[in-house]
Amino acid sequence: MPKTLSLVTLALLTACAHSAPLPSPGPFSRLHASPEEAVQAYFQASDTGSSRLLRTAFHPDVVMHWVDGTEGALRTRTQLEWWQRLDADAQAPQPATRRGMTVLDREGPFALMEAVSHWPDRTYDDLLLVVETPVGWRIVGKVFQRLAPGERATGSASAREEVRAVLDAKIEAHARYSHALLYQSHTPDCLYYRVNVEGVPFAWGTLSEAAARYAANAEAGVQDRESPWNVLKVEVRGNVAAAKLEVRVGGVRFIDHLLLVRTGGQWRISAAAWGNPVPPP
Repeated sequence: MPKTLSLVTLALLTACAHSAPLPSPGPFSRLHASPEEAVQAYFQASDTGSSRLLRTAFHPDVVMHWVDGTEGALRTRTQLEWWQRLDADAQAPQPATRRGMTVLDREGPFALMEAVSHWPDRTYDDLLLVVETPVGWRIVGKVFQRLAPGERATGSASAREEVRAVLDAKIEAHARYSHALLYQSHTPDCLYYRVNVEGVPFAWGTLSEAAARYAANAEAGVQDRESPWNVLKVEVRGNVAAAKLEVRVGGVRFIDHLLLVRTGGQWRISAAAWGNPVPPP
């Protein structure tokens, strides 16, 4: 996430971030010791119709995004909505015939995962953000592509360039503290999860909160063109994508793991996790 670490910006960031300890999801909750364990819990929750198990795998504020294959429209589902669907199917769950996961990137408390699930009539290709929280590893972002049996999600060179253009817009939004560019490059419901930033192990905030900080900096005449950014990874799977960025601020290296969706002919960032990949001593 944009990160000029002035005292004013940090005060605003801390005031807006949600950092209260998370309540235990219940007696059946698990503390997942790895990102793979969190994804496996998600698989088990889906296969058994268990919303209680899903609550151990996903942070409760996560909104998953996908693009409707027939209409090309952006669709979303909250965790609360997903719990109801799982509970309704619990009496007759339909487990996947085959599942697999791949670690696309792993650095410190951050992991970018791909999870592919097969049923006889369909396949889902998920891209997931997974971070280490005080209660264990949890999924904090999900986008997916629905595919026909035997179909594979691919990404063209032109799609990768389009994604990179959105990443450039995000970087420019930070440099200018432009809330307009922030809006243009993100879905309005995008959440930014943060790990190991200024002594806070885990917190999260909305895009509107970030935009308010940007506006305050812009009105004060503040910019940040000194912090160098690099795009380290871009993965495209049809109408969804993932990316990894890095930036150095005051000698400290931060990374961003991002998820994106393509809707209406435009890519937008729909979920993000950022912070210092090196745990504090």
